[in-house]
Amino acid sequence: MPRSTRRLPHAFVRAAAVFALSAGVIAPAVIHAPAAHADVANTADATLDDGRYRVGLLGDALWVKVSVLASTAPDAPVLASTEELTLRYGDWTTDAPITLPEGTALGDYPVRIDYRRPGGTTTYRAGAAYSHKPHVGVGRITADRATTSYEHPQVVLSGTTTSWNPATGERSTAPEGTRVQFWFQTYGISGYVDRTGTATVRADGSFSVTVTPQGRLTGGTATIVPSAGIDPDEPNRSVPDVPIEQTRYRITADGDKYRVLAGTDLRVTGLVERLTADGWKPFAGAPVVATGTQPGWYEASAVNVLGSATSSATGTFSLPARIQYSTDYVYASLRPSPYFAGDPRPYDKIDVVVPQQFTFSPYNATLDEFGRLDVSGSLSSGYACYETQPVTLQASLDGGRSWFNLRSGRTDTNCTYKFRLQGYESALYRVQHPETNQLVAKTGPSLKRGRTPTRFSAFTISPTQPVVNGKMTVSGTVQRKVGGVWKPLGGVKLTLVYKPKGSSQWYWVSQSIATNSYGNFSYRATAYGDGSWAVYLNTTGSYFYSETNAKYIDAR
Repeated sequence: MPRSTRRLPHAFVRAAAVFALSAGVIAPAVIHAPAAHADVANTADATLDDGRYRVGLLGDALWVKVSVLASTAPDAPVLASTEELTLRYGDWTTDAPITLPEGTALGDYPVRIDYRRPGGTTTYRAGAAYSHKPHVGVGRITADRATTSYEHPQVVLSGTTTSWNPATGERSTAPEGTRVQFWFQTYGISGYVDRTGTATVRADGSFSVTVTPQGRLTGGTATIVPSAGIDPDEPNRSVPDVPIEQTRYRITADGDKYRVLAGTDLRVTGLVERLTADGWKPFAGAPVVATGTQPGWYEASAVNVLGSATSSATGTFSLPARIQYSTDYVYASLRPSPYFAGDPRPYDKIDVVVPQQFTFSPYNATLDEFGRLDVSGSLSSGYACYETQPVTLQASLDGGRSWFNLRSGRTDTNCTYKFRLQGYESALYRVQHPETNQLVAKTGPSLKRGRTPTRFSAFTISPTQPVVNGKMTVSGTVQRKVGGVWKPLGGVKLTLVYKPKGSSQWYWVSQSIATNSYGNFSYRATAYGDGSWAVYLNTTGSYFYSETNAKYIDAR
């Protein structure tokens, strides 16, 4: 018949152990040191708050004995021992507090644990020290209010303490000055947050701490801070749950302008109200904030703040919102708080436009010999000129001290522009862009463009009636204007042209007639027949064009 594997009842095992001891077994016959902690459970040895002792030992032990020793000396006497232990929740715990002899000094004492497991011999090991010190703990904790709110965000937690002296059995309160450590958890717009705090025990054994949960207080623990001469009790999960009362609000706002330059202020005004038992009422003292980002429900703090203010007693507010280049809208709301209801948080939106910065590309500006001015360029920015932009060509005749408008126009959708008009002998030119919803006001660099005026001060042909195919002399004088004074223009080339009688076409006769240092020129030409004769200046990049009046010659 197979041997039964059924375990003996715990009570029967205990009785067997007691019988063996009562039969005269004073100490185990054979003692072995524990093998690599194989018999130790996961829970550590500890002195419990009521003086009992917990042994971290596997639950299949057949016999357990706890002995408190006077010292760590090999022959130290046993102050107290017990074999009355019960297996509770996987740990062996003494059935009653361990009582040390009267007069034993308060302190920590070494512990020896003897035990036997099935199939093994009696073994022993050292246990955690037995705490023969006053056990100090936290009693009941209460809150001074059932809820917190925007007006009353703080809650006072008050509690009592307990103290048990194992030497006398006296029960009282913790000594004055004992510190209490709090750990509590709150739930708000940042989710669950762990918080801590401390309090000092008063003479009557009570304590209190003021907490600003910023959300629902969802409980926690309070325990005595360890100090010399006391043994703190296990933490009590006695911090109460304190809900919050949320306030519903609504807000209206407006700005004092639509177009706002970056770095300047938009004046935001409005009204904030809260819902009460009597309906919507002005919300005084509300923390109004203007942001460049739409408020979100889960924000722990306002994002992209442009300005802030506190509402007046009538709920009105006025604040400057410093605008940025990235601002498309200004949102007026209240700073995030767990006490404000709403998903998303209530806000009012103000439409704004912020003109963007840009640069002028280098001008292409030319002034030809006939005085025609051509100016072209483009605006360079992140804005793509989906709407054409206004531009104005300006001029200054006094070196930039004063400017006047020459021509106004608009860019094309590629942000380019062109101007063509009659220019001046010498002037400064620039392009100006007035402020628009898209781009800031800006004036481009000034460029100087000019040419030197010229003229023919004399032009003669002799003889006045030359023979056909005979020779005649064409002569004259060319001048240039310098500082308002006409002076000889030497070293330039002239072109002599001829238009036969009855023809509309001019023909050049010579293109290389030169002036001397006095601006004079003379050329022997052939009189081809009746017709008109004229001379003009071969202009360069520095002179305006000039020409003589045509002279009609009646050849003989």
